[in-house]
Amino acid sequence: MHMNEHGITLRHGEHKGRLLRPSRWYAGKNERERWPDHYTNAIYSDDGGKTWHTSDPFPENGTGEAAVAELSDGRIYYNSRVHWQERPENTRRRCAYSDDGGQTWKDYRVVDVLPDGHQHRSYGCMGGLVRLPIEGQDILIFSNIDTPNATRERATVWASFDGGQTWPVKRLVFDGPSAYSSLAAGRPGTPSEGWIYLHFEGGPGGGGTVARFNLSWLLAGEKTGDGAIPQEFQR
Repeated sequence: MHMNEHGITLRHGEHKGRLLRPSRWYAGKNERERWPDHYTNAIYSDDGGKTWHTSDPFPENGTGEAAVAELSDGRIYYNSRVHWQERPENTRRRCAYSDDGGQTWKDYRVVDVLPDGHQHRSYGCMGGLVRLPIEGQDILIFSNIDTPNATRERATVWASFDGGQTWPVKRLVFDGPSAYSSLAAGRPGTPSEGWIYLHFEGGPGGGGTVARFNLSWLLAGEKTGDGAIPQEFQR
């Protein structure tokens, strides 16, 4: 499975209770000449982890390290890193959706607004993804580095209010060395409620850093021009 974002437990529809985790197929070995045959997919279990099954491949080869989130209608949003320098637009993220609990993927597209690592490297950077646990809302938070330079730096977070269709706002978390990242959202009814947690490589002390913020903080960030923030969330 290598370095993929964390798995989730499905909470809606006929596959409620399913354990679902993004995964990656290496075509036998992580050699550069085999990158064209690599792809991301998912693994899932319907018996609490006793047995596992593999999904269909993500609809693009040359991908690696992905993230999943369940939307309020039970669909799965899938966001993937690129891991092959020959892919078109190889510095942008990819996404697709599933309406069968993560078995098959459709509506594939390049996510022009979301960077996949810095813009001078032949492959991307692992990003984080989480859906905020707000009933009836599909607010997703994505994390990655956001830099035009040839170094991994500038850990940044983006917000989507429509299940990953648009990403209208972003905010810089750390203006310095940064790399792989992972996201988690606080649980309702606990002291963590309302908080968003970002764990990323780098930070003021190097190594690893955890940043804690809320949606209001992110909303005070920079508009991306990709869609609009819904009226109820505008400051």
